[in-house]
Amino acid sequence: MQDLFFFNQDKPTKMLKHTLIISLTLAIFLSCKFDQGLEPTRSGFEGTIYFSSEWPDNTDQVIVVAAKKFPPTDISEIVMGEPLPLEVDSAKYYIWTPPQEFSAVGVVWKEKDQPWDVTNIIGIYFPTEDKLNPGSVIVPDRQTMVPDIDIEADLSKSKPKVESLVSGMLNTKGEWPPMAESVIVVGVESKVFYKMTLVDLNFSMPISAPFDSVDYSLTLKPGTYIMAALVLEKDQPISLNSIKGIYPGFVTLKSDSTKVNDVNITLDFESTNSL
Repeated sequence: MQDLFFFNQDKPTKMLKHTLIISLTLAIFLSCKFDQGLEPTRSGFEGTIYFSSEWPDNTDQVIVVAAKKFPPTDISEIVMGEPLPLEVDSAKYYIWTPPQEFSAVGVVWKEKDQPWDVTNIIGIYFPTEDKLNPGSVIVPDRQTMVPDIDIEADLSKSKPKVESLVSGMLNTKGEWPPMAESVIVVGVESKVFYKMTLVDLNFSMPISAPFDSVDYSLTLKPGTYIMAALVLEKDQPISLNSIKGIYPGFVTLKSDSTKVNDVNITLDFESTNSL
């Protein structure tokens, strides 16, 4: 009987302790603020894309991308929007992102049965008349949706897959700039040379600096091009001062299977060249 008495006395005590533990745990849980990162993202930027030229029949998707660094060198430096409607004159878009600064916002075209290529740019956000420098976009806090980041996208700038390309070697002369990070080769069609914008430049993938010499290749649609090499420096935007080498002459690709070799370019760090 004594054992039963102590058993009956102990059972409520254990239940009370158990209840207190649950209550205390719930109180702590409910008093804590949830991590803001778990909340839906309410910040970002928005705008309208205005399309010009005819829609290519081989269009698969078109999206808006924002790059933390321009040109981007890694997928982690890019935020991508949702696919835009096709065969339209204009389309509204939204990019949802935590607070941060983007160096450039552009419109990327994708061909059917081909992978995404972030260099297949048909439009870039230019807030001023300077069409060689992309406009940056700053999302200041978690409650702000930055408006009116509008972009003109020229569908004639889309680059379908071709076999035509230019290749050669990049050589160097003089000492590398101390902040140099990479080099890109660009081709711009001669017919738009004097009125070119950043969208008119066809970019190679970045080549890590420094080097004495290195091979390069750049796929280009048929046309006549001016070829140049740009040095990208840490925390510096692309500008005419980035151009450190120009091929002395025009390069013509007669068909989508033409290959032009030995288009060698010297990066001259002892003098300033510009287009």
